[in-house]
Amino acid sequence: MYQPTEITRYFQIARHDLAYLKFIVEAHEGIATLSTADRKTSTVAITYQRYFAEELNSLLESLGTEIAIKEVSDTEFSSH
Repeated sequence: MYQPTEITRYFQIARHDLAYLKFIVEAHEGIATLSTADRKTSTVAITYQRYFAEELNSLLESLGTEIAIKEVSDTEFSSH
């Protein structure tokens, strides 16, 4: 069974935390890219290679102690 190497996950965060999250993700160079998926709901898309999954999960878990970050499915925000 084919498993894509690139994964995209979606997260809702407070608008005032967008810059901070982008800064932190970019500071971990090469792990992931962050883009705005829906400005109205403050949903961001984080795209990464499968082999960085463990490292990214650790980063997101750590960030969850500093900012409110909620994973959502792409259908939760795309229907707005």
